[in-house]
Amino acid sequence: MDARLLDVLIGVTGFAILVVCLAVLPMIISVTGAAYLIAIIVFILFLSGAGYMVNEKIA
Repeated sequence: MDARLLDVLIGVTGFAILVVCLAVLPMIISVTGAAYLIAIIVFILFLSGAGYMVNEKIA
């Protein structure tokens, strides 16, 4: 798969995960600020893990 296309797919998937987390986590966790923080951390971890896997696959 083309590296540029893979990067775009990872970005779109990461954005979708962020939006879902921002919508769902405040309903589950009573502390709204913590829910938003967890959503951002999940987003960062997803992008970091995906980037690491792509670098391993390309190298």
